[in-house]
Amino acid sequence: MEPNRREPNPNDVLGPAPSCLTPLVEEYAALVPDSREPNWELIEAKLIDHHEWTPDAAHSLAKMAKQYGWFFLRNAAALAIACDHEDGDLGI
Repeated sequence: MEPNRREPNPNDVLGPAPSCLTPLVEEYAALVPDSREPNWELIEAKLIDHHEWTPDAAHSLAKMAKQYGWFFLRNAAALAIACDHEDGDLGI
């Protein structure tokens, strides 16, 4: 089966997060005062200070979110779940 090649349109109205992600999305939304212009350094600092992420892991998480966005990462998450691959090879 060919993957959906449709490019995400920034004007599309985003649907709600899948119910299993809703609590996590709400938790992280509290880290982002302005979702249109997120301060990635501040988000990393809050992940470290309030969510017990290591500096390397917080940096990697913010970097992936910024570079890839939710459209790509939801597919990566679905593939990792399908492969029962909970912790990645990077060891962060």
